[in-house]
Amino acid sequence: MKRTIFITFLCLVTLTMMAQLTNWQNLVNKDFVSRIIHDENFLYVGTFGGGIIKIDKQTSEQTVLSRANGGTTDNSIVDMVIHDGELWLGTEYNGLAKISDGYIEKYDTRNAGFLINQHIGGIYFKSDGGMLMGGIAYMYQFDGKQVTACFDINPLSPYTYVSCIKADGSGRIWVGCYDALERVTLCIFTSDGLVPVSHPYGNVNHLETDANGCLWMATDKGLVKYDGNEFTAYTPENSNLPEATLYDLKADGQGNLWMVSWNYLTKFDGSHFEHYPYQRESAQDLLTTIDIDGNDVYVGSRTQGLFRLTDDGLKNIPLIDSQLIDNSFTLSTGSLDRNGIFYGATLHGLQTYNIETGEVHLTPMSQTAQTETDGDGDVWVRWPWFSPDTCLMEITPTATNIYRKSDYPFSEFDINQIKFDHHNHLWLATTKGIYRRDGQTWTVFYKKNSGLSFDNVTCLDFDSNDRVWCGTFGGGLFLFDGSNWTQYTTGNSQLPSDYVGFVAVDNDNVVWLNCRDPLYPDIYGLEHCFGLTRFDGINWETYNRTNSPIPSNSLYDIQIDADNNKWLATAGGVGLVCFNGSEWCTYNVDNSGIAVNEVTRITLDTKRDLIWFTHYTGNGLSVARLNSHNTAIQTINAPQTTVPTTIYDLSGRQATAPLKGIFIKQGKKYMK
Repeated sequence: MKRTIFITFLCLVTLTMMAQLTNWQNLVNKDFVSRIIHDENFLYVGTFGGGIIKIDKQTSEQTVLSRANGGTTDNSIVDMVIHDGELWLGTEYNGLAKISDGYIEKYDTRNAGFLINQHIGGIYFKSDGGMLMGGIAYMYQFDGKQVTACFDINPLSPYTYVSCIKADGSGRIWVGCYDALERVTLCIFTSDGLVPVSHPYGNVNHLETDANGCLWMATDKGLVKYDGNEFTAYTPENSNLPEATLYDLKADGQGNLWMVSWNYLTKFDGSHFEHYPYQRESAQDLLTTIDIDGNDVYVGSRTQGLFRLTDDGLKNIPLIDSQLIDNSFTLSTGSLDRNGIFYGATLHGLQTYNIETGEVHLTPMSQTAQTETDGDGDVWVRWPWFSPDTCLMEITPTATNIYRKSDYPFSEFDINQIKFDHHNHLWLATTKGIYRRDGQTWTVFYKKNSGLSFDNVTCLDFDSNDRVWCGTFGGGLFLFDGSNWTQYTTGNSQLPSDYVGFVAVDNDNVVWLNCRDPLYPDIYGLEHCFGLTRFDGINWETYNRTNSPIPSNSLYDIQIDADNNKWLATAGGVGLVCFNGSEWCTYNVDNSGIAVNEVTRITLDTKRDLIWFTHYTGNGLSVARLNSHNTAIQTINAPQTTVPTTIYDLSGRQATAPLKGIFIKQGKKYMK
């Protein structure tokens, strides 16, 4: 059945009262341009992670089409094609989509017969009106509503996908592929399916035909021409082609070929290559794609956005609404300081974002693994196991403190998690036990000096009685009451597995955890792991895909809000889950403005009633209003800031500050 999503975003399911996330924002950098196309009036710039920027060619006005505003089904665009006035999108995570007359129609595994949702690209319209397109491991034939045939590209390769499809002058349809083993990188599509074509030029990144009907290939090993009889290659060794690896290729109306590589935009007139250098800003930067619109040549880059060729070379066209500098957040990152500024560790440094001012900053540093906030609002940063010397960094309003492995008892283990108890003591879950810092004093708990009989501690949390609950990789769950240790394993309890990945204690001192598969404890997936386990001190209960609505058995994170809702970051691309103990609610790309279904870390901002999500690497952040339904008095103290002039009394009547007693501000009760 065809699914239609209105541009004015509609929620497709009824959400329970315990979880009503609204006012979604996708916070991303939009400088990774993946595809550029145009029609008579607009230039469409597809990005990886940032949606689509639609540019009016007459006024230069830019409009962002994103997941949050309902403008697209996926913020990561693989391919775009305009056909009969309709914009077709091949996306990285959410299948195929069509935008037509203000509506979005989505086609995926559930309604159109695709075998997988991820990575649809190489969209091609045949002369008979049918479509061909590529996915991971398969090429599809599509009639506009349903997949009518699917073709296995290469069953022997571990990772293969279609990069492009093009017909030559004789009507033969060529299929270019990426193959991790470079076994099948070019095929001809026939009535019998895909026929591999052997050639020595590596992966085919794009295909183009010239005015004479000859096929041209942008490959990993140069520019290749096929005239119907033989292949001719142009490489840096036999021509003045500046670089061998070409990523995109287009022909203009004068018979020239234009191509992009790491450092150059290059024009080829059939005999001579003319180079236009690109000033890369980092080792990861490169030119990614090209579009020819009349006399205008546009190119996209990986880290600097959109460029247009001018008489002075490549000129950058700034793209609007880039909130971040780096989209690549690591798995366990996400915290807020005392001012509500978000801290996130990325592959290239520590990034901060102020949602009130829009100010963003990236401090370059080696890859970090976790950010956590202590009771004073200071932010702590944890380095991964491969960091050469630094293990922790503390960021305060007045100083930044570095803790090195050589100076502290960190040299013999790796930190799995940092956590702060109710007294603001620092606790470290490590591969060699648990470390606690009280002021400047360190206390170590491990199997040689305590009842903690298993040293590889993965996670920990604290209940209201200051007891410590910690999970281990192979030793089950431990409880420490300050004097005694209690161990729960599969042998003496209903714990599903002795490999505990996450543990969280709710407001009623109930323990919630996710157990991993003993055979594959480091693998996340729908069926790996054992779902969500509840332990109230006496009774055990496990919710999994078989006995409950939870969509995945694997969890990246568990966070609990002031209303005792359990927020679950699930693995397997099925969305974010909220569970209040009896009702389940899933937020995904079909019913919310979340950027992508794979959420890796959840951060709660109780002061501002916001909830933050980091996503799988490259997809930035999502943030939404939490709309907490907690009617309890939030604090018995006066707010630190001046009470706003518009507040309400308990009858809902507008009142004027200053107000004594109990008042309502932003839907919550306060006492002054």
